[in-house]
Amino acid sequence: MDDWGVDIVMTASQKGLGTPPGLSILLASPKAIKVFETRSAPVTSYYASWKKWLPIMKAYESGSPAYFATPPVNLIYAYHASLTSITKSSKVSLEERFALHREASDRVKHAATELGLKQVAGPNNAANGMTALYYPEGWAASDILPRLGAKDIVVAGGLHKDIKDKYFRIGHMGITAVEKERGDVDRIIESLKASITEAKGSKF
Repeated sequence: MDDWGVDIVMTASQKGLGTPPGLSILLASPKAIKVFETRSAPVTSYYASWKKWLPIMKAYESGSPAYFATPPVNLIYAYHASLTSITKSSKVSLEERFALHREASDRVKHAATELGLKQVAGPNNAANGMTALYYPEGWAASDILPRLGAKDIVVAGGLHKDIKDKYFRIGHMGITAVEKERGDVDRIIESLKASITEAKGSKF
C-alpha cells in the first residue's frame, strides 16, 4: 500500500487467501481514517460505518472486549488459520508464492492459447489468479462447462453484464497454484483440452 500510494484496499476471504467466502477484508491507511474522522457528511450505512467498527478494532488491539455486531466467528478462525499457514507454516515464502501463482497462470493461459481460446483480458491486464476465456465462436456454456464438471473441474461463468454469456473463468490460486505436487493445474489443462476436443467432435 505504501509503495503504490493506496489508502484503502478491500478484498474477500475466498480466492488466494484460501478461506471460505463470507468475509469482507478491508485495510485502511491512517490518512484514510483521518479523512473519515473529519468528514462533515453523516455516514449513510449503519453496519458498514467505520464509526461503529473503529472502536471495536481499537479495543481488539488493546486486548479489551467490545461488541457491535455478531461476528462470523468460524470464518474468522478459518481466516486466521489460512494466514498463519501462508505466513508462518508454509514451505514457501511469499515471494515464492507469488512466483508460483504467475507460473500456474502462465501455464493455463498458454494451454488455452494453444487450444485457440481467446482471453478476455489482454496480456498486460490478466490476473495471475484467474484466466477468463471466451467460448469459441458459436459455442455456449453448455458446450464446455458440463464436460469440465464431468471431469470434476468446476469453473465459473462470466460476470460482466455485456458479455457474461460469452466467456467463462478458471481459477488457479491458493493451494491449487502453490502445492504443485497435487497436480491441480495439470488436471485443469488436461480436462480443458479433453472438453474442447469432445465439444468439437459433437459439433462437427
